[in-house]
Amino acid sequence: MALSPDVLQEAVDLVREHGTIIAASRASGIKRSTLQDRVFKAKAAGLFSPVQPIPGFDISRYSSTVRNGQVVSESIQQKPAEAMGRFNVPDGHYVKGVSALVDAEGNVKQQWLKTAEGQLDPLTLAETIKSAFEEWSPPSFEVPMPIGTDADLLTIYPIADAHLGLRAVADESGADFDLAIAAQRFRETSARLFDRSPNSGTGLILQLGDWTHVDDDLALTPTSKHTLQVSDRLLDIVKCGVDIMKDYIYHALTKHERVIVKCLKGNHDLHAWISLYVGISEHFRDNERVIVDSGAADYWFFRWGSTLIGAHHGHRLKPDEMAGAMAMECRQDWGETDYRIFLHGHLHHLIVKEVLGVRVECFRTLAEADQHHSGKYGSGKSLTSITIHKTDGEDGRSLINLPPVKKRAVKID
Repeated sequence: MALSPDVLQEAVDLVREHGTIIAASRASGIKRSTLQDRVFKAKAAGLFSPVQPIPGFDISRYSSTVRNGQVVSESIQQKPAEAMGRFNVPDGHYVKGVSALVDAEGNVKQQWLKTAEGQLDPLTLAETIKSAFEEWSPPSFEVPMPIGTDADLLTIYPIADAHLGLRAVADESGADFDLAIAAQRFRETSARLFDRSPNSGTGLILQLGDWTHVDDDLALTPTSKHTLQVSDRLLDIVKCGVDIMKDYIYHALTKHERVIVKCLKGNHDLHAWISLYVGISEHFRDNERVIVDSGAADYWFFRWGSTLIGAHHGHRLKPDEMAGAMAMECRQDWGETDYRIFLHGHLHHLIVKEVLGVRVECFRTLAEADQHHSGKYGSGKSLTSITIHKTDGEDGRSLINLPPVKKRAVKID
């Protein structure tokens, strides 16, 4: 829509009164871009002289480029009136370029300058950006220290066989499953688990391997080369896994004064587990309340007072062999502790057995069975937390169960 001459003249008068487009915009309340557009249209309409000579100079030539009725660039050629005076950039302009004609001694005989109006000079731009961020502060990821924690208690959160990226369909497995379902299920179930777990002084997040369903984009198990059903590419699976674990750790910080995180490799994520370790260790490296263990061994041992804790995915040791491995690897701790537990996954079943006085326990998964395992794994789905007292051993546990998949037989009337 064409603007009336009165509107264009008003813009010209505002700029003349206040000196610059920016100042006129602030005084009138008209947006700078709107006022600038009106001034350009006023120039094109010939309502006022487009440029003013620099003090001590005369304009010898002026040219401009007009597109769609707007002046998009200007060029002025000036020459000294009598002598080279002090150069002052006209208000609202900035110097786009300078050309000079010099004699053999280097004296300036003539000078040409190109200026443009309506854009901020670097200093003004810096001040504008600075003022825009004066009230802004970066988001804080600091979680307040929980109140009423018991320093003698350790709560362990075993996570077995998340298999992020596994794809299952209802007509094969009884229920659909993919990365989005896995993420939502894990977040909802873990939130309920945290609510039921005590405010121990220390929390131990124990990721027992097979966090991701695949190790690369070939969709094969790393060692046996079994074909896998996958819902997403590895990049998306890894990014989702890191985000889930970050949220899990932040939730743990609301319950415990400090949180220890251990990530173990499994037979499905033999190498991909490293991405989870690197992602969370970098994210929490400046958080004094989070300790991310950097060990890469297949087995991991941790001592909490009178309890010795072992952990392994389960792909290299059978449950009956875990107690012996603990005794061999941790001879001194074995002799100095009264209680010993060894936690693992891999089998997807809830299995508890006592071997050489060690409680060896396998944990369930939250994932659905894929086509290959459908009908083989009839176990339930759950998340567990175990609380250990520094002198009295296991003090209690919490368990969140998920309802079982209910398949129906085909019925023909």
